Amino acid sequence: MSDELQIRSLMRTDLPELLRLMEGIVTYERGTRFRLTEGELLRRGFSDRPEFGAFVADRGDGRLGGMAVHYEIPFMHTLQPLLMMKWLFVDPDLRSAGVGRLLMQRMARHARETGHDKFCWFVLKDNARAQAFYRGVGAAPDPDWDRWMLGTDAITSLANDEKGPAGKAYG
Repeated sequence: MSDELQIRSLMRTDLPELLRLMEGIVTYERGTRFRLTEGELLRRGFSDRPEFGAFVADRGDGRLGGMAVHYEIPFMHTLQPLLMMKWLFVDPDLRSAGVGRLLMQRMARHARETGHDKFCWFVLKDNARAQAFYRGVGAAPDPDWDRWMLGTDAITSLANDEKGPAGKAYG
């Protein structure tokens, strides 16, 4: 790892590189329909009420080597906000060099500085390398919760269903 590498907060000038890293993780996660643009990132990340934040691994030469993108759920039943990490991604040439750990460490500091008692994220079930990495920084799978979802077809079907439980009409 270069001595020039610095973990810092995202700046507007980083958006082209952030977009590259985001596309990298979406491709790695077998995602499709990548639609993010620099304009969307600017609007969503640098407005009066930003929808996300990020810490980046700055290589010192105008390129980023990694990112930890996060957002906040404003409150939970405890009246405390919940910090969510959307993406952690490190360029392949910097993996196993400690960059991911530095980004996670910065996320942990951010959580502590902003009054979060925990932060959460999702991991692909078949990404054993990521799971081992997260265990290595002291994380563990949530013992109580599994992620559930409705896809496009299920949303349409449920939204158009005029019958309630047991086939009875809503009324």
